[in-house]
Amino acid sequence: MTLSERIDLILASREQLEPFTGNLTRKLLEETFLREASGTTVRLPKNIVHIVSGNTPHAAFQTLLNGVLLGAQNLLKLPSQALLDFEVPNPLQPFVEVSRELPDHWIPQADAMVVFGSDNTIRHFQNLCPLEIPFVGHGHRVGIAIIDEPTPKAAQLAARDIGLVNQSGCLSLQTIYLKDPCAFGTLLAEAMTNFEKQDPRGPLSLSEAGAITNLREETRYLMAQDPKSHALWHSPGSTAWTIIFENDSRLALSPGNRTIFLRPMPDDFSKFSHLSGIALHPYEERLNLPSPRIFPLGEAQSPPALWPHDGILPLASLVRHHA
Repeated sequence: MTLSERIDLILASREQLEPFTGNLTRKLLEETFLREASGTTVRLPKNIVHIVSGNTPHAAFQTLLNGVLLGAQNLLKLPSQALLDFEVPNPLQPFVEVSRELPDHWIPQADAMVVFGSDNTIRHFQNLCPLEIPFVGHGHRVGIAIIDEPTPKAAQLAARDIGLVNQSGCLSLQTIYLKDPCAFGTLLAEAMTNFEKQDPRGPLSLSEAGAITNLREETRYLMAQDPKSHALWHSPGSTAWTIIFENDSRLALSPGNRTIFLRPMPDDFSKFSHLSGIALHPYEERLNLPSPRIFPLGEAQSPPALWPHDGILPLASLVRHHA
């Protein structure tokens, strides 16, 4: 099948793909393929194994898009207990085999391998992957925001980046850095209240709800010990959303499910690792930030199609070259 025919099938699947991949056009697909995966030395993969984890279909659709554009057969291993409603678009089904268990014959026949998961998951599959084929690992990442103008509009945009997909995506905000973080808490609390009314979070497991409740209680204890260094805002009578101020610029994971930290600006952002993206408000180009994606606040869940996830070119990383 030619590149043009594959693009026809991708564009026929746009309605199902674009909410998770970004806007797809023929020009973008053609130019990306020609830039990253064409030339006399290029050898395209015939079979790509994709190991997908997580609770959102973004990674599954994005990596599948890359494989179909390359013309590969895509062996898609989905998590056993998540993405239960995931469906491959009908036009792309000839390019895809889906399983929730990893068949023994998949990895030996792979020409490239893509893995999403924890750092331990990445290392596990990297050890299984044949040394001679491309291996792309997307480990655990977090998103942060830097807000220099803490306005009500900034709070609305931040609430969107926190609330969409309930912080289950690698681009979701987990910490917001401000010059006066405590002052922003009230604005963000109002914005989170409004977002929850428009887009309710939904029920949690007992362990998920317990993690949020425990963090709230820990914060209350710290507030009693040092009220100037800690503060708490949260949804009344539920765990729908939680905002915690800590007078400490470290980066720490939140329990997710719309739980966000407000922290003072650090002296140097370059010490942070495992960042997937940084939201800025107001937005301006900054080359001194340690992240592969810098974007305007409010657009955390809207990366461009075929973007270099974790700074890795999506097609070029999966092809080999032979002189």
